[in-house]
Amino acid sequence: MTKKIEDYDLTKKSHRYLARKAGFDVPKLKTNKSPEFWSQIEKTSTCWFWIGRKDRCGYGVYSINNFSHKAHRYCYEITNNIKIGSLIAMHTCDTPHCVNPDHIKLGTHQDNQHDKFLKNRQAKGSKIKASILKEENVIDAREKYKTGKYTYIDLAVEYGVSKDAMQKAIRGINWGHI
Repeated sequence: MTKKIEDYDLTKKSHRYLARKAGFDVPKLKTNKSPEFWSQIEKTSTCWFWIGRKDRCGYGVYSINNFSHKAHRYCYEITNNIKIGSLIAMHTCDTPHCVNPDHIKLGTHQDNQHDKFLKNRQAKGSKIKASILKEENVIDAREKYKTGKYTYIDLAVEYGVSKDAMQKAIRGINWGHI
C-alpha cells in the first residue's frame, strides 16, 4: 500500500522526516523568531540571563514549533544569522543560562574540554559520580601508607577499591588536587 502525503501529520517532526524519506517534497518549517524569545531574557551590563525553561544543567531551553533548542545556541544563530551545525557554542563567561552572543565562541568538543581543563572546571575526586573514594579516605590512606604498616593491597581492601586505584590515589596520579 502506497502512502499519501495526507497520511503524515506534518506538524510533527518525525512525520515530516518520514514523509521526506518516502519521497515527498516537504519544506522545512519556518522558524518562529517571535518576540516570545526576547521576552525570556533579562539583560544586564554583562550577561543576558535566560529566565525561561532550563535543562537539568542550567542551560536555557527554547521551543519553536515543538522543537527544543538550547537558548544560547539559538540566540547566537539568530543574532549572527548563521547556523552553528555540529560546533559547540562555548560560554566565555561560564554561566550556563547566559545567552549573550558576545559571550559565546564556537569550537569543537575538544576545544570545550580543553577550555574546561584550563579553567579547572572539570569534576574531580568525589564529584565524579562513579568515584568510590572520598577526599577524606584518600588523605587517611596516604597517612596510613606513610607509616609503613600498610601496603597498597591492605588499603585497597579496606576502602573497597582495586590495588591500582589505591596506588594511584596515594601517589597523587589520581586525586592530585588534594
